[in-house]
Amino acid sequence: MRKIILLVFISFLSALAVSAQEDKPETLVIDDNQEAELAYNKGVEGYAAKDYKKAIAKFTEAIGYKENFYQAYYNRANAKSKLKQYKEAIADFDQTIKLKPDYAKAYFGRGFAKIYNNESKTAVRDFTKSVTLGKKDADTYYYRGVAKFINENYEGALADFTLTIKERPTDAYAYNDRGSVKKQMENYDGAVADYMMAIKHNPDLLVAYVNMGSAKRKMQDFDGAIADYTTAIERKPDNFIAYNNRGSAKFEKKEYDKALLDFKKAIELKPDYAFAHNNLGSVYMKQKKYENALKSFNKAIELNGNYADAFANRGSAKEMLKDFDGACKDWNAAVKLGVKNPKIFLEGCE
Repeated sequence: MRKIILLVFISFLSALAVSAQEDKPETLVIDDNQEAELAYNKGVEGYAAKDYKKAIAKFTEAIGYKENFYQAYYNRANAKSKLKQYKEAIADFDQTIKLKPDYAKAYFGRGFAKIYNNESKTAVRDFTKSVTLGKKDADTYYYRGVAKFINENYEGALADFTLTIKERPTDAYAYNDRGSVKKQMENYDGAVADYMMAIKHNPDLLVAYVNMGSAKRKMQDFDGAIADYTTAIERKPDNFIAYNNRGSAKFEKKEYDKALLDFKKAIELKPDYAFAHNNLGSVYMKQKKYENALKSFNKAIELNGNYADAFANRGSAKEMLKDFDGACKDWNAAVKLGVKNPKIFLEGCE
């Protein structure tokens, strides 16, 4: 019988700050249009009070009085970003740039909105334009690094996070994200060093503990990884990703009973977490509880119909239950979805 290959998933994280540095609008005096001035300044008041809906309404009113009012378009765009209306914000930044092509802050704001609107490739260009126009600061470098990271341009992201740290030496997010870049580049020692710096500057940045544990797991330092995941859990008991990842480290140590408890806890905290269901099934496979494993893999696939590893694992469970046709169907599905080492799974299948 073939050697069973089990695929255990570990969640990797890169922290993304929830918002850009605050760019508060300022009141204006408009000599030739008092109606626009009054509406705009009421928009500024609403923005300052974090009443972004009021701000949008008043900036819209101001634009009605003054068509080429680029400041109103710009601040309305920022208010829309605050409400996570990123597509609408991008349209306002477009108009701002049309009216004032050299406005560096507008390119930055548009790039920021594009990150959250899944337009990271063009976001990089916007941040670069912002830099070209003179906005050479930590925020611009940081978010350009985030966009590059999303695009898997790791060398570029590394350079930008390094520039961020040069400008803002205590930026825990930049250290954390640079660590994640180094982890992707398989520089695990460097990743751990950056995660430690992130924690030094912000002990409450729990994602850094989880990421550091993941880097240590890659270094085969399973005890160190478990310790980091445990710290994250102690600080935030509902951290389902930390439970999943700690279970993965315990799985690697062949501590299957302990891994089982962690995967079950991850599922308890987040029942729709497909990765934990897959991992739980892998433990059941090691315990030769093949029916239980099959149920877990079924659940993982139910939650994520494109989960290649779960299809591969379910095929192994079916093989052990002597459902060879079902096993081959699952392995073929796994290969189509991009599972690694396809020949291992398809041996014996037509």
